[in-house]
Amino acid sequence: MPEDLTSIKNKLRNYNPWWYDNKWYEKDQNLLDFYNSVLKVEPRLYYHITQKIIEPYYGIITIRGPRRAGKTTLLKLVINHLIHKLNVNPPSIFYISLDYQGLKDVELVEILEIIANSSNDEKYIFLDEVSMYKDWALALKNIYDMGLVEKAKLKIIATGSHSMDLAEAVSKLRNRQGNLASRLNLGGNLIHRTLRFSEVIEALKQEIDKELQSSRFRKVGKRFQILQALNSGIIDKTLENIHNSYYLLLAKTFDEYLIHGGYPKVIDMYNKKGTIDEGIYKDIAKLLIDDSEKAGLNPNVLNNILLYLTDDKRLSGLLNLSDLASKLGISHKDVKERNFNLGAYLTYLKSASAFFFVYQEESECMSNVRPDINTKNYVLDPFLYFSLYSYLRNVPNPFKKSVEMLKDENFKGLLVESTVASHLLNSQFLFEHISDVKFENVLMYTRNEKGETDFILCVNKSNVNYRFLIECKYRNKPEINKKSLKDVSTLIVLTKDKLGQEDFKDEKGNTINIVYIPVPEFLLLF
Repeated sequence: MPEDLTSIKNKLRNYNPWWYDNKWYEKDQNLLDFYNSVLKVEPRLYYHITQKIIEPYYGIITIRGPRRAGKTTLLKLVINHLIHKLNVNPPSIFYISLDYQGLKDVELVEILEIIANSSNDEKYIFLDEVSMYKDWALALKNIYDMGLVEKAKLKIIATGSHSMDLAEAVSKLRNRQGNLASRLNLGGNLIHRTLRFSEVIEALKQEIDKELQSSRFRKVGKRFQILQALNSGIIDKTLENIHNSYYLLLAKTFDEYLIHGGYPKVIDMYNKKGTIDEGIYKDIAKLLIDDSEKAGLNPNVLNNILLYLTDDKRLSGLLNLSDLASKLGISHKDVKERNFNLGAYLTYLKSASAFFFVYQEESECMSNVRPDINTKNYVLDPFLYFSLYSYLRNVPNPFKKSVEMLKDENFKGLLVESTVASHLLNSQFLFEHISDVKFENVLMYTRNEKGETDFILCVNKSNVNYRFLIECKYRNKPEINKKSLKDVSTLIVLTKDKLGQEDFKDEKGNTINIVYIPVPEFLLLF
C-alpha cells in the first residue's frame, strides 16, 4: 500500500514530539542529559549551523563524527533553537533516525518526496545515522535531481559515523548540495569530533573562560595572530597572563582530560562521580569495531590491527606496515601488491575519527603519501585509546588501569603527543573557511640524518601557506637536539610547564628561535 503524509507522520510520531507537545524539550532524553550535564555549553558547530540554517537558502548538509560524540544531541539542540528562538513551525521539522526498524519497508526517497510535497513552507529534515541506511546518498541525489530541494524549500542535515560512507556520498552529491551547503564551512560537509581541550575549559572553568573572553582570545583571528607570533619567536602577553594566573588549574584540567577525553557523557560522569563506569569503555570500543562490518570489513581482522596500534610503545610512534602485516600473517609482497587491502582498515579508522596516520613532508606543505612509507600512529581521543586498550585486552577495571598507565611519564608523553596531533588536525578548517581539506597536508612530520621534528603544521589562509615546526617535549626538562634543526627560523616546543624563549646560531650562523610553551596553554589556541 503506497505511503502518504499521514502514514509517514504516524511512523515518525514518537521521534518528533514537537508536533504535538510544546514542552517536548522537557522530556527529550538527549536534551535532559545535556542540560543536567556539568558541561551545558553548546558545541561550536551548533552556532555555525544555527547562524546559517535560517538564511533563505536550501540544500544538503552532512555532519560526520565518531559514535557517542554528541551528534544526536547537536541535532536536538538545533531543533529546539529553530522552534523556540526562531519560531519555526514545528510540523515543518522532521527528525528521521535511519536505524529505526519501523522504516525498513519504506524507501528513503519516498519519505523525502512525500515530505517535500506536503506544503509550500520551508522544511527542515534531520537524517540521523545515515550510515545505517544503504544508498542514502543516492536517495538525496534523486531528490535534488527532481528539483525538489529548491522547489520544496528543503534544508536537510544528515549525520553519519564514518566518513568512508560520507566521502562516497559527497562524491555522489557533488554539485548537488545546494546553496545552503556553500554557505557553511567545508562546503557543508561538516566534522563533529569529540570536545577539544579548549571547549572543556570553556564549559568547566568559568574563571579562565572569562579571562579568554575579555582578551578576545575566543576570536579565531586573535588565536591565529598569537600562533603566528609564536612562529616568530614572540610570546603574546595574553599567553603570559594566562600562564601566570592559571597554569596550575590548566595543568590539572589537562591531566583529567587525558583520562576522560572529549566524550561529553564521559566528561560528565567523571566530574560527577570521580570515576568512569566500565560499561562506557566497552560501549565505545565495541561500536568502533562492530561498525566496521557495515563498511565491508572483518571485525576480527580489525581487532588484531587495533591490538597492534594500541600497544603502549607504538602510540605516537612510527608505524611499520610490513611489521603490522607480518603480525597479521600477511606477506610484505601481498601488502605492496595490494592483495590484502590493509589500507581499507586504516582508512576506516581515520574515517571514524579514531586514528590518524601522519606522513613525512616531501616538499613544503606536501606530504609523501605512499603505502610503503612509514607513518606516525596517533589516536584522536585519549579516552578512546583507553577504551580500545582495555576492551581488547579484557582489562577488568579500565578506569584504574588508565590512571596507573598515566603514572608512567614516558607513556604519558606519548599520549600527550597524540592529543596534540588531534588538536592540530582541526587547524585548517578552524582558522579558515574552506570548501575542502586534505588532512595529510595539514599535519606532517620531518626527519633528517640528525633527527626528527614531531609536527609540521600547514595552514592555508587567503592562498598563503603558513608553516609551523612543533616539537612535543612533555617533561620537566625539555631537551632539544639543536643539530637536527636545518633551514629553520623558529621551533615551537610544547612542554610540561616551561614558558620562555631562547635563540642560538646554527652551523651556518643563522639565528634560530626556540619558543617554549606548556601544552595546555598551546591547546587553547585550537
